[in-house]
Amino acid sequence: MTLSVLHLVNHCEHGGNVHLAVDLACAQAAQGHRVGFASGGGRFVALLERCGVRHIRLEQSLRTPARTARAAASLASLCRRDRPDVLHAHMMSGAVLGRMVGTLLGIPLVTTVHNSFDRHAWLMRLGDRVVAVSRAERELLLARGFPDGRLDVVVNGTLGSVRSTEEPTPSAFRLPRPCITTLSGLERRKGVHDVIEAFARVAASAPEWRLVVAGDGPERQALEQQAARSGCADRIAFIGHVETPSQVLVQTDIFVLASAAEPFGLGILEAREAGCAVVGTRVGGIAEQLDHDRHGTTVPPGRPDLLGDALLRLMTDPAAIAEARRSARQGLAYYRIDRMASEYLAVYDAAIRVRNPAARTGGLNLGTSSGRGKSG
Repeated sequence: MTLSVLHLVNHCEHGGNVHLAVDLACAQAAQGHRVGFASGGGRFVALLERCGVRHIRLEQSLRTPARTARAAASLASLCRRDRPDVLHAHMMSGAVLGRMVGTLLGIPLVTTVHNSFDRHAWLMRLGDRVVAVSRAERELLLARGFPDGRLDVVVNGTLGSVRSTEEPTPSAFRLPRPCITTLSGLERRKGVHDVIEAFARVAASAPEWRLVVAGDGPERQALEQQAARSGCADRIAFIGHVETPSQVLVQTDIFVLASAAEPFGLGILEAREAGCAVVGTRVGGIAEQLDHDRHGTTVPPGRPDLLGDALLRLMTDPAAIAEARRSARQGLAYYRIDRMASEYLAVYDAAIRVRNPAARTGGLNLGTSSGRGKSG
């Protein structure tokens, strides 16, 4: 049986939640489902349409009552015309609009909590089914009052997606080697300030190493100033936004993600696939992705001293870094897009039955949602 799914996303530019939504929509279209992607537009529109996903331009601003009413009316008109079986919201605006229109037209709503650290994340509880992107996130959401009976886990997995396997454009830069790279939006939550401090602590003990900061954001100026004061500014490079992360990761020896909060962090998977040694903080889904230090190293967040120790061990021990790079590539099959897409079908099935207990999406290979119920 073919499902009709409409994804609700504010835009289709950069961002982990956007990347996952795009990957999921394309995978579902490849499985033969009828998939729409309603957003304000962006760079991934062409990719979606090449994959058979229909992009519908839909502004989802809730900044004023008038804008909210217009957005809801536009979505209702779209749903009356196309009659999707399920709405899938990946951001808070989509959750609000999806609940309004879904209630009006009897269409089930699934929400995925990509950004639990956001102060508006509680709005994602509006879904008939709510998805946490890691098992640790499920426990966090339960502690915040999300309903146990409606909360599923579908662990993120985007490896093998069309977006990640498209032929990248030739790299315009060559990184210094050996190097440590952190790649993320430059915002306080990502902990790049801790990476710079950790590197400064140990740089003198490994003078051949360099630190590369990839990404852009509101903290960039402050981080550049911190680097200038570090005593090793000539060994820290800021390269700005990177269109294709693999261009950086294939030139990286150690990848670091020092987030203070991270529901999942797709960069960890991309770094492992590229064969980087990985060091991350023990928050959210990072420890799960590294199989609790089996495929990388974790340290507590906000501890640049311990982060520096972990980096120095790899920087000064050729055998340790070789083993870390080898083990990073192991155990990645679980994180492929086809597994994630199948598990979302099971969530859709449950959401449809919330609206109509007699209904089933029979005929689909639904798999099993990995976190349904209390087992998490």
